[in-house]
Amino acid sequence: MTPQCRQAVSAAAGRQLTDAEVRKIDDRLSATMRRLARSDPQWQAKSRDQRVLEASQQAMVDIQQEAALKVTRASLQVVKTAAMDTRLTDLMTQFSDNRSKALVKEMDQTGAYIEGVKRENMAKLMDLLDASVSTQGTSAARRGLMWLFDAENPGMTRDLAVEIIANANGATGNTLAQKGARAWLDTIESMRQRFNSSGGDVGKLDYGYLPQPHDTVRVRGDGSAKAQDDWAQKTMPLLDRSQYVREDGSRMNDAEVLDFLREAWTTIATDGLNKTTPGSKPAAGSSAKANAGSESRQIHYKDGNAYLEYMGQYGAGSMYDAMLGHVGRLARDIGLVERYGPNPNQQMRLQFDLADRADHGIDRTFGMLPQSYWDVLSGTTGAPVSGRIAEIGTHMRNIQTFGKLAGAVLSSVTDLGTYFVTTGYNRLSYWDSIRNIGRQFDSDTRDFLSMHGIIAESMISDLNRWSGDNIRQTWSGRLANSTMKLSLMNAWTDTLRRAYSMTMMNGMAKLSKTDWKALTEYDRWRMTSKGLTEDDWNVIRQAQLTPYNGMDFLTPESIRAAGDPRADEVVAKVLGLITDESEYAVLNPDLTTKAAASWGGLQRGTPLGEFARSVMQFKSFPIAMVSRHWSRMTEAPGRIEGAPLPALVNRTMYGGAMLITLTGLGAIAYQNKQIVQGKDPIDMSKGKFWFQSLAQGGGLSIVGDFLLSDPEGSYGDDAANAIKSAAGPTLGSAAELVIKLGKGNIFESAHGKDTHAGAEALRFARGHLPYVNLWYAKAALDHAGLHALQELLSPGYLSKMKSRAQKDWDQDYWWKPGTGGPDRGPNLGAAFGDQ
Repeated sequence: MTPQCRQAVSAAAGRQLTDAEVRKIDDRLSATMRRLARSDPQWQAKSRDQRVLEASQQAMVDIQQEAALKVTRASLQVVKTAAMDTRLTDLMTQFSDNRSKALVKEMDQTGAYIEGVKRENMAKLMDLLDASVSTQGTSAARRGLMWLFDAENPGMTRDLAVEIIANANGATGNTLAQKGARAWLDTIESMRQRFNSSGGDVGKLDYGYLPQPHDTVRVRGDGSAKAQDDWAQKTMPLLDRSQYVREDGSRMNDAEVLDFLREAWTTIATDGLNKTTPGSKPAAGSSAKANAGSESRQIHYKDGNAYLEYMGQYGAGSMYDAMLGHVGRLARDIGLVERYGPNPNQQMRLQFDLADRADHGIDRTFGMLPQSYWDVLSGTTGAPVSGRIAEIGTHMRNIQTFGKLAGAVLSSVTDLGTYFVTTGYNRLSYWDSIRNIGRQFDSDTRDFLSMHGIIAESMISDLNRWSGDNIRQTWSGRLANSTMKLSLMNAWTDTLRRAYSMTMMNGMAKLSKTDWKALTEYDRWRMTSKGLTEDDWNVIRQAQLTPYNGMDFLTPESIRAAGDPRADEVVAKVLGLITDESEYAVLNPDLTTKAAASWGGLQRGTPLGEFARSVMQFKSFPIAMVSRHWSRMTEAPGRIEGAPLPALVNRTMYGGAMLITLTGLGAIAYQNKQIVQGKDPIDMSKGKFWFQSLAQGGGLSIVGDFLLSDPEGSYGDDAANAIKSAAGPTLGSAAELVIKLGKGNIFESAHGKDTHAGAEALRFARGHLPYVNLWYAKAALDHAGLHALQELLSPGYLSKMKSRAQKDWDQDYWWKPGTGGPDRGPNLGAAFGDQ
């Protein structure tokens, strides 16, 4: 700013401006001039004075709009605070007079609301999802990779990217890609508008937007000036140079663009730390959520091919990972501003203070402060501080996933227990819930559900239900995800969860025909416990139910068909309710589980945060059993009007039903594992068998981890297994390496015993490899050569395995270790004492 301009501006302000204020005005004016230059083809023909004048006028308009938006946001914040206070008061009346616990319950409901927003918008992307899995123009080998590793169809991916950035203009001639691009553009635009209607401020690009997930590690390289320059030089040819202009509208030259890119490299390579002032970094998530996404996007690719070239060199995950992740983040932002106002963080700081005052000191829920739940809900916990540390931790956990969970589906028979208990709890038809399982094998039914927001979990989420961790976006994640797919775990989970959701949608449709006041006391309690109010129910009552196969279903479209202005909110609540109940039926980590699994919300990408996740790996399932079912048992009302059989509502009977059902199913799962391993079933008259079954079924939840041990083990197993249970599989593997393979063999050697070090090393390696432990192939691989190799490495090892099984369980093998084929079939009578 020239001295004359500075003097004029100071005179207009009525005081002398500081240097910082002058720089801020200069920066704003410069940015406005560049923005106008990109949109006004006559900009360069205008004089400098004219350009400055127009930019000043536009900046004034922008400031006025920002001021008006600030007032609007303040008003919205007041309204949302009042609404939240009402919800908390209702929750305190219904569940607990403790405000902190009510606040946690409220955040749990908001988590379901966010999931409802996500599910509805994912349903709008079916054309995109269809395109992403299309095998059009691919070879047989590529189709195999697509099925096994979720690999991309390169041609379709290219056409989709080109169509999206070109605003789906059909330039590729690929109709499927054009439809997919149109679905994506329409969906994110509707989400942008919905976010802005709640006080957000996200602008629209003049070309189609694709998210840009940078792989910090690859961008940074060795962190040198050469790595910085290499990145800038490789990125510059991919840019749309028309987006990089000077204030007068002329394009920046190569040197100027390179300078800009070098600065961008510093931001990406340091995870944004270069933009913070030491000692003044704000707390994570402290800014207004309504400002999310309002910053200008600085890297503009010239076309879809350029975008994909960059992703191939420096991107994190695939284009589809980035797109689905973007929808998830938008859904979270929408849910938070709609529930808590334009500044959810400010809202929660207020609520934490009020809860502290009301409860005379913050009360812990499930051992954690309300702040821990908020950090998970708001996304702070999941945002990595260091990409490199987060990547290392993720790889370590993924290795444990593909090495240890290849047979997890055998344990998942216990899902049937929670499935039917949840069916009874919600007063749904047991017969329908059984029939709907079979209906999931019909493609028309699957399409119907997907169209209405009930999409297979394996398609839209990379959160593994057993590990509670994110997989699929790295090489190790691809291996882990393909192992779970080949084990049939994904198919099992998707089938049961979609079947339950279908039953719930039909049950809600039937219930919607009844006026709120005519509902039973129990049904009103169920609805309000999920955040549905009488006003919400009145909107649901207007729904034009969706018919399918002779039955009516409550769907998002049926609710919207009535034209009620509150449809957005009610649809999110209903879909959130259905999804949440399906995750009771087939356990999935909830907000409490995610907070506990991160040790109270420790952030990813920190040494302690990654250590916590490693320790808690595989504990999400038992924790969810406590946080969902055992908590539901304690909260369930007594004998109120309309409740189902007391066994499913009364607290003692609910717990008894869970224990008996899960223990029985745990016994089936445990016996199945014996047969798959080539052993006869265990004699069920043994008391310790039922103790193992209780732990196997999940009835003891996390305690069961400390009770299950490997009956084929040797010296050091008990200590290694105890460490594995307490400290997680990664540290457990390290303990096994040190205690069993190291100390154990030294101990045996010192006492003149056979060490079996070679066979144990082979077994250790096998426990950290993908595919070789698939439950239906494990025995075949063992007898095809692995048993022989173990015996070769450590003579007598196989006989020790057999004697250990005999000693612990009086158990024989129907397919003896080391033999080519089985001598007989499993002796099923052994389960009943018939030897």
